[in-house]
Amino acid sequence: MKKLFFLSIFLLFLTACGQAPEIQERFSYLEVVDHQEDASLSEIEDIDLILRSGEVIVGLENANEAYSRYNFEQTPAYVIFEYTGYLTDDMILFTYEQEEAITHLEQLIQQQKEKEE
Repeated sequence: MKKLFFLSIFLLFLTACGQAPEIQERFSYLEVVDHQEDASLSEIEDIDLILRSGEVIVGLENANEAYSRYNFEQTPAYVIFEYTGYLTDDMILFTYEQEEAITHLEQLIQQQKEKEE
């Protein structure tokens, strides 16, 4: 009985101490464009503050082949993910509007800058 009690306390302690620290660079994006030179998200000022990774895919067919679960219907297309820990990414934005994707990333950058102050 004592062993079970101590094992439970030990596991509880490990769970409490094992919380991952806040990750600053926790966002990533997928950008689907017709031509490589049309890619624009990597050029956003201070994107490195929040960016884990970014991927540009040229061509709608290539995008649907690589990421069939998103069923891209046109280009350009933008998907933004947030890393939620333990190898999981949650999609937080799917849009065909470049300006919407840029605005969303700029807001995330601004929030990160405010946290750092």
